[in-house]
Amino acid sequence: MNKKILTLLASMSLAFFMSACGDDNSSSTGVDCLENENCLDDDLSSASDDESSSSVKGKSSSSSKAKSSSSVKKDEKSSSSEKDAKSSSSKKDEKSSSSAKKDDKSSSSTKDDKSSSSEKVESSSSEAESSSSEEPESSSSVELKVTFLSETPNAADLEVSGDTLFAVFQRYVPVTGGADFKEPGLLAMYKLSDGTLLDTIPLLTKNPMAVKVVKGNVYVGTQGEYNPVTWGIDADDNRGIEKIDLKNKKSELWVSGAELGGGVNLMEVNAKEGKAYVAVYRAYGDVFVVEVDLASKSVKSVGKEVDATGGLFFDADKNLLYIGDRGVVNWTTLDASDMGVRAYDGTTFTSLTSEEPYEFLYQPYSIAVAGGELFVYVSDYSSGALYWFEEGEFNDEDRIQFSADAVIRNVNGKLIVLDRGDKGSIAEVNASAKTVAWQAALNKDNPYDIVAIDNSTAWVAMYDVGEIRKISLGDGSTISSIDTKEFSAKKVEVVE
Repeated sequence: MNKKILTLLASMSLAFFMSACGDDNSSSTGVDCLENENCLDDDLSSASDDESSSSVKGKSSSSSKAKSSSSVKKDEKSSSSEKDAKSSSSKKDEKSSSSAKKDDKSSSSTKDDKSSSSEKVESSSSEAESSSSEEPESSSSVELKVTFLSETPNAADLEVSGDTLFAVFQRYVPVTGGADFKEPGLLAMYKLSDGTLLDTIPLLTKNPMAVKVVKGNVYVGTQGEYNPVTWGIDADDNRGIEKIDLKNKKSELWVSGAELGGGVNLMEVNAKEGKAYVAVYRAYGDVFVVEVDLASKSVKSVGKEVDATGGLFFDADKNLLYIGDRGVVNWTTLDASDMGVRAYDGTTFTSLTSEEPYEFLYQPYSIAVAGGELFVYVSDYSSGALYWFEEGEFNDEDRIQFSADAVIRNVNGKLIVLDRGDKGSIAEVNASAKTVAWQAALNKDNPYDIVAIDNSTAWVAMYDVGEIRKISLGDGSTISSIDTKEFSAKKVEVVE
């Protein structure tokens, strides 16, 4: 062969080889970006296009609504630690413990399942099957039959960072008297503006209660299952605070329940200082608050609350943590004592309520600050009302009535009431005038959390149906929705 031709061919081969090597390097995602909260969306976008992802993406819909499930009552998201001997009219902070109703002896019948989805479907299916812990490996010769065991994955909490919406799902199956957790919890990420699914990441533990973003890192607090003997929450490694690795699409048990002293019931964060404040559920009426340094993982007690399920809210402007203490209930008279609202500045507590006479009709249930003012929703599980703090005390005359099961949220400075009562509704309260600006019915869809998209729209997590709904903040009307049913607990069978 002519030497010039041979030399030319060799040069071309070398150039082609060098070009191929360069392409491999260009496809990697920068790890340093994860330290900056603003770059979360870039990592999620690249992750959603990565064909080697261990988390198979599900489908989303921005317009279709999932039909309401009649098999899951709102009480099933609640604490299963309540005993039959306790009053049926007082269901202890059921919305916040989210694992079962008071008679949930069966919720812990499932085995401890610390690990996340261990057997993932390695197929090209677009369904989010990899989030299940019971799914067999798939091949081109195997057909899988998926049976949904629940109509809803029970969306428990929402969070926003940049252009990304984060949602955590509890994924249990309703059973007589409670709930059966078939799978670990799931974290899903969506494009904030239109609800396009970006990715899903299975959690290591069950019954997630809260998701927060701190200094570019995503943390999920889980309560786990109840102990069938003690009807309480064990301090072990089956629950705690998980830290999510977005780049590698996996979770790590960052601070365990053994270190916290129980399961995560509520979680607020001081994002500036990198701290989390956790209401740790140990048993019914035994819920205390700890401060967690999310960098060092250190845990310290911040007080001796009797029952901190009455709400947590961190006011970043005043650097104060507000705690709702539901106190001790006398199950004969149904009276509560030692209840109140406390303010914690990182060192000391200040009580904002007096014990005699007590300002509230009922126990604290939810707390929020809007328009620079402190609001508290109170409830005895049969009646509820909205109070506000002014001139050094809570107003006990001009309260606003809603149902027994309602929580309050600050959404872009607006005070929003999520009424989980018989009809289910969303309302805005004018924080300065103390009047209801608008209220919209949701037809028993049980709104569970709400976050702003922009000044005019918001996403609402529906608990009893497989839906995250986009609403107008002007009148509460529905604009569109994300179908989340595919993340519900399911059974996967191999069809011969």
